[in-house]
Amino acid sequence: MSQIEVRACQAADDWSHTDDEGDLIERAKHDREAFSTLYRRHYRLLSDHVYRRTGDMHATEDIVADVFLAALRTLPRFRRRGVPVRFWLLRIATNAVNHWVRRKRRHPVLTLDPDRLMAPSSTSSSHEGRNDLARARRALLSLAPKYQAVLSLRYFEGLTVKEVAVVLGSRVGTIKSRLARAREALRERLTP
Repeated sequence: MSQIEVRACQAADDWSHTDDEGDLIERAKHDREAFSTLYRRHYRLLSDHVYRRTGDMHATEDIVADVFLAALRTLPRFRRRGVPVRFWLLRIATNAVNHWVRRKRRHPVLTLDPDRLMAPSSTSSSHEGRNDLARARRALLSLAPKYQAVLSLRYFEGLTVKEVAVVLGSRVGTIKSRLARAREALRERLTP
């Protein structure tokens, strides 16, 4: 089973366990241990997502900490709507990264751990493969934050278009349009 198929199964499984996550959220409103469980379940997902967008481990740690602080602050107002908790957290994280990108107003050349950027089976250990990966990374980071967000959620996190729409609070048509524009902009940047 490929990495994408595994993630798709996990995503389907997450949708089916929304009630369990909802109960965890309800408990986390009053119980630190429940919030700690929520943190442990979702830290890696959020950390990977943020790192792919920033390429900066220090910024990633700060942003993920801010995401969990924001989640803790908004927890009393959280309402169960049948959407996985990870989508709520990914929305907070995506908004935080978009804010970080706008605030920095720069797109640094990065040194990355390619294994965290893409699935291990899709990375190349050759020098040429690493150069291609770095070039693709720079091209992705040169896009507007809204395009980075849809590409990252769709292709790195393995979410469906509908799931990306839920995470970003947008319509499916808007996400499809952004994905098309983002892919075209990325193609233009990568074409010699």
